[in-house]
Amino acid sequence: MNDLAKRMSRLSLVLPLALAAGGCQKVGQTAADAAIARATGVAIDRDGEQAGLHGGEAAPDARSGRQVALPADFPEDVYLPVHYQVNSVMDLQGVSMISLSVPGEVGALLADARETMRAAGWTQSMSAQHSADSAVLAFEKGEGGPRRSATLSFNRNNGDRHVIVGVQLQGGSR
Repeated sequence: MNDLAKRMSRLSLVLPLALAAGGCQKVGQTAADAAIARATGVAIDRDGEQAGLHGGEAAPDARSGRQVALPADFPEDVYLPVHYQVNSVMDLQGVSMISLSVPGEVGALLADARETMRAAGWTQSMSAQHSADSAVLAFEKGEGGPRRSATLSFNRNNGDRHVIVGVQLQGGSR
């Protein structure tokens, strides 16, 4: 299988997941909650708009002003918008998925991400804009060493002032 075919195969597996996670917050929350519970043994209990861990400890939540922390090894060369809050973090066998909430417009965030990633040495491999409120960018890096890929999805919640930015990272050392 040639290099282009491999990339397209990976993209065909990753893109639907990124779009589904960013495009449907409730489904994304349910999937994230299940994955967190499997990985940590801690079940997430959602009551209306508030989230909490069983056992009475408050879960870090963008709505409450407390944040989930980015992974300590989050790469410095990957785009993060200004004034973001981390909604969730998942690590699934070498694939990291991060959901952020940020004020702004999809078009402006898309342009900023494209410029920032290119300036950091990433090569854009895909761009798709489905509407004024939904877009995806994919990048690759690592010609001379371990290859990495990053997929960024941008989705405005219906009627919300914030954009959900999904960051999916795969492969290589960070």
